[in-house]
Amino acid sequence: MKNNHSIMVATDMSECATMAESRAAMLCQQLGKSRLDIINVQDLSIIDMLTRVLKSSSSDTEDAVRESMSGDLAQVATRLENKYRIPCERLIRFGNPVAEIMKEIVARGTGLLVIGAHGNGPKSHDFLGNLPSKLLQISPVPLLVIRQEPKRAYDKIMIAVDFSEISYYQARQALSLATPDAEIVFVHAYEVPNEGIMRYANVSQGLLHEFRSDIRLKAGAEMQSFIARLQTSHHVTSVIQLGIPHVVIREHVQSKKPDLLVMGKLGRNRFEEFILGSTSRNAIYETDCDIMIVPPTAVKKEIQESADGQNRTAATGKS
Repeated sequence: MKNNHSIMVATDMSECATMAESRAAMLCQQLGKSRLDIINVQDLSIIDMLTRVLKSSSSDTEDAVRESMSGDLAQVATRLENKYRIPCERLIRFGNPVAEIMKEIVARGTGLLVIGAHGNGPKSHDFLGNLPSKLLQISPVPLLVIRQEPKRAYDKIMIAVDFSEISYYQARQALSLATPDAEIVFVHAYEVPNEGIMRYANVSQGLLHEFRSDIRLKAGAEMQSFIARLQTSHHVTSVIQLGIPHVVIREHVQSKKPDLLVMGKLGRNRFEEFILGSTSRNAIYETDCDIMIVPPTAVKKEIQESADGQNRTAATGKS
């Protein structure tokens, strides 16, 4: 997440959204952002329902909702500005929540979207509860899902990696949120390809153990190269473990208790894509810590911006 990019928080005024608002403002302060965008989207189905109940026109209903939400968002902005000293811009939109949020992200150059894990208040309408899984598919920026009340900056960050180029960019995004004293834990889960078939074919336990050992040694070397490439000065530990990715990740989240888990959606092949995609979606609802998901669209955007920057630098050097 480049430093000039803004941060956006989506709110439905629920308790979980309040935690997301505070974390977003805290990150703005930590990263030196110039503003925080606070967006509330009212689904048109709710407007239609209220229009029928109130027996008013759609425009009158929208005006009434906008006036009510404007007052609520003003209170949110005042609280955050007073506590974190970060200017807040309030956005009230009507339409499909995912579409409206994506539109504003593109228009405002947002670098990070922060949301609560679920909505649980009378005004939520399950707004945040439906958003994370939908946004995972199309978001052009990392998605930070808040599950805990923010009391301090992230001081232990766990990053699930598979050593791919996508994983490298995900790790960079994670490190951009870390304070200098933060502890970084890299986790990699590996499996023996076609182990089930080999067992069915009566491959000996000794040979299976040899396959596992070879994969473990290769993963260890890849982990060292991966960390070295990141050139981070943080205190780093790594975990390489045989097992199904989502099981390994869950176990180590429970044992190491990170403040933030960072993971992606894509792996190196279609099987890993399915596993990691499912893992990302399930982690939002099963993990107690905050989770940052870096969707493939966000990684592609980052890679393209990096390539464009290199091309401009090269062109400037030639002129």
